[in-house]
Amino acid sequence: MARYRGRVIISKVDKLGNKIKNLKSWKVKNPKALYFDSIPEWEVWDYLVKSNINHIYQPEVQLFSTITTQEFERPRQTKKAKQEKRNKRTIRDITQKPIKYTPDFYLEDYDLYIEVKGFADDVFKLRWKLFKLKGYDGFIVYSLEEFKQLYEQLQ
Repeated sequence: MARYRGRVIISKVDKLGNKIKNLKSWKVKNPKALYFDSIPEWEVWDYLVKSNINHIYQPEVQLFSTITTQEFERPRQTKKAKQEKRNKRTIRDITQKPIKYTPDFYLEDYDLYIEVKGFADDVFKLRWKLFKLKGYDGFIVYSLEEFKQLYEQLQ
């Protein structure tokens, strides 16, 4: 299903560059097949493959591991809870899940991550900041032409 997000129309694409109309049913028919989140992402992947550029598609990067912290538990504020004095704040241990990020491509020869974006929402912006703070090198590109310019500069 395509949705407009400001800069480009985002729709899932299969490995041949064909738009996927219903991802759920497509996954049932093609359980282990490769698909892409947008046409620009597929174009960059296709260029990397046809140009024999050494890359890894969607490597997983750990930004933060599991951590245990403490925070106040918000008590119930009902009349009954207040009467029974069950509305006091207590401190409890909270286990935060690890934060992972999956960039689109990793260029092994340059030790560089590439993110192909059609639209960058607030969650992506935060993950990208964490990614950069952890010391990873990466670039955001919005089209195949931008990627080609970047790749020329890398060589």
